[in-house]
Amino acid sequence: MSGGRLEVDAARCTGCNSCVLTCAFVHEGTFSLSGARIRVDADPISAEYTPRVCIQCAEARCIVACPVNALSRDQGTNTIALDEAACTGCRICVGACPYGGIGFDEESRRPRICDLCGGAPACVDVCRLPEAIRSICPDG
Repeated sequence: MSGGRLEVDAARCTGCNSCVLTCAFVHEGTFSLSGARIRVDADPISAEYTPRVCIQCAEARCIVACPVNALSRDQGTNTIALDEAACTGCRICVGACPYGGIGFDEESRRPRICDLCGGAPACVDVCRLPEAIRSICPDG
């Protein structure tokens, strides 16, 4: 999926966290809420859930904001790529994202940014019933 992105429909999210657990397993080899590139914000009073993930937006404020140029566009997948060696862990990219789509790993001191699982986002596969997260191809 060259140039794909994710679309989030929070109204469809059930808060099951299957997307979070699957993402953590794909990227970290463990089922955990902390190892994912996606999170689900929950409002326990209203029972509303909002998936937060990098949607690979065209303006990519995170790339522009990075003071050490540690973020760029991957030419193959068109996703936001992190150069871990260049990253200083300043978190400016986290604050620059208007969608709250970048997480931060306190242990590694690096941002967690969706890479679309190399073109086949696992979160989309596990969210088939509510379809709160969908893949959008560049041509449609």
